[in-house]
Amino acid sequence: MMKQTRCYGCDKPIEPEWLPEGEFIVCDECSLDTDKLSVEKLQEIRVEELKDFNSKLLQAELKNQKLQEQLDTAKKALTEIRANIEEHNQIYDLSVDTALLLEGIDGIAFDALAAIGGDDD
Repeated sequence: MMKQTRCYGCDKPIEPEWLPEGEFIVCDECSLDTDKLSVEKLQEIRVEELKDFNSKLLQAELKNQKLQEQLDTAKKALTEIRANIEEHNQIYDLSVDTALLLEGIDGIAFDALAAIGGDDD
């Protein structure tokens, strides 16, 4: 135990008190300041920070889910475009210009699927 005679915060003289090692006493003025950052207050702040973090994390997860849905929709559309082009090339007697146009579109769809990690047969 130690005898403390000065405020730990501002070093003002105070009534001597015997305290266990590791504990400190502060004057009334410093006590008001210290109360602002008491353990309970810090825990409340921490809880609010965790709530904010969880809220941001949930928003990010929802945004990620929406982006994944959009990506899946784009992959499906590009895959269907390629399948339709292949079907039309096999079934219909297309003019050279139309066949070249469809080949160009197929190439664009193929490259897009490759870029986003889709099935690029």
